[in-house]
Amino acid sequence: MRSRFRYTCPSSLNEALAVLNDHGTETAVVAGGTDLMISARNGTLTSTRMLDVSHLAELRIVEQLNGYVSLGPAVTYSEIISSPLLAEHVPVLVAAARCVGSAQIRNVGTVGGNVANASPAADSVPALLVHHTRVLIQSATSDRIEHLENLITGPYQTNLRPDELITRFLLEPQASGFRHGFRRIARRRALSVARINAAAIGGIDADAAVLDLKLAVGSVTPQPCRMTAAESHVRGKIPDEALIREAAEMVSQEIFRRAGPRPSTEFKRPAVEGLVTEVLNEALLGVRYE
Repeated sequence: MRSRFRYTCPSSLNEALAVLNDHGTETAVVAGGTDLMISARNGTLTSTRMLDVSHLAELRIVEQLNGYVSLGPAVTYSEIISSPLLAEHVPVLVAAARCVGSAQIRNVGTVGGNVANASPAADSVPALLVHHTRVLIQSATSDRIEHLENLITGPYQTNLRPDELITRFLLEPQASGFRHGFRRIARRRALSVARINAAAIGGIDADAAVLDLKLAVGSVTPQPCRMTAAESHVRGKIPDEALIREAAEMVSQEIFRRAGPRPSTEFKRPAVEGLVTEVLNEALLGVRYE
């Protein structure tokens, strides 16, 4: 049996926030709806109201703003892929968007919906994390800015209140001369949820040493997260096969410490280390894979 709900399509952001102010505890917000509509069809959606914000112009803006790249939460993956601004300043997010679902899913799925759903396997989140993304969150009576790593608190959990809505992502642009990498492993090459994904941005200084590295992983931890110990380990050192292998081993150790021991741990470890090695090769050495 399908879920029954009252559908609301507000004409402005203020109207949407007013609905959440009055009915937030009983309302599901739909941006792309690629996950939410599945719940509605199979009868597991418990919300009695659905608020559709996918069309709101205020949530669909992509622009440079005060040194950041400002990305609206209702921007679709197809729009991310086709944006020259995002390709120039946040190319790892574009690479992640290309891995999402089918063309049909990319045409309707949104980055805001992906973040708010808080799936551990979300492809966009590691890419957002390496850009040190801040999230503007608004209600009818207040607004706040939250670091993305603090917004997602666990599998399918965030600290969003029922009356709040994500209204903007603020990404630090990739520095000139830096490189990026995004890789994922799934059961199939396409149309499959990631078993592990990883994103990285790296830069090399004039002495051929690592100037900076930002590395994030998803799907194999309760929520996507930065690998700060591995980042610190490589900074200031000449990147070579041995250093990258050490960093990949540190990442796998941190992942399985966070996720806890499982029967599959020893089988997954080589896959994790191999994927992280490829991402670091892309970000630090400029290697490109098919």
